[in-house]
Amino acid sequence: MKIVMRDGRVFQGTALQIVKAMQDIAFGVDDFTVPKYIEWVVANARRFEEVELDVKGETDEELAASLVAEMLRTGLTAKG
Repeated sequence: MKIVMRDGRVFQGTALQIVKAMQDIAFGVDDFTVPKYIEWVVANARRFEEVELDVKGETDEELAASLVAEMLRTGLTAKG
């Protein structure tokens, strides 16, 4: 999978690899688990973009896939 963020950044790989790559470049989230990082992304999308991301899943992989799907659905990112 390949996605392009609105600022032009490109992420490629599985949904989990994409989410981890996003976390790698985010500030202040180095010690977050994947679920905690995803919660942070959802909160920031609500706060700064006024977008609700309905992320669901039990495992890191499910949560990451749901986050990427929701970002695509809401236009926060596009398929590359």
